[in-house]
Amino acid sequence: SLEDLISDTLVATSSIARAKGVEVKGKLLGPVPLVELSTKDMMRVLRNLVENAIRHTPSDGSVWVEAGSDEHFAFVSVADGCGGIAPQDLDRVFDLAFRGESARTPGNDGGAGVGLAIAKGIVEAHRGQIDVCNESSGCRFTVRIPVNESRASDQR
Repeated sequence: SLEDLISDTLVATSSIARAKGVEVKGKLLGPVPLVELSTKDMMRVLRNLVENAIRHTPSDGSVWVEAGSDEHFAFVSVADGCGGIAPQDLDRVFDLAFRGESARTPGNDGGAGVGLAIAKGIVEAHRGQIDVCNESSGCRFTVRIPVNESRASDQR
């Protein structure tokens, strides 16, 4: 259940959010079907996305985690208030060892540039898709996992 994974992710990241002064909110955009996935691996993906969003959102900002489905995919999106990703970097954020300009500043906030590449590999191993876009005052990462048609019809 993606609902359970999201709930577990929000609990696991709550202390990081609280320490940073960022509010993390979750929302279901309609029913979310069960999907076949590795719970451990997908938890790693969602936790990476939420922790990155918290890290790059200013204090007193918000991170939104939303889930829903369409005809073929269940999806989870993580939107933040990071100010957006430089347009020239959008196509590169999932590249191994790529770190955007803001990540190159010294301090504890920088990573090794492998988290999003690993997330992409995990999502693609689940026959899914991951993408990013700038919107409003930040960016949105969206993970789409195919809905198993036999399971989807069982839930109706």
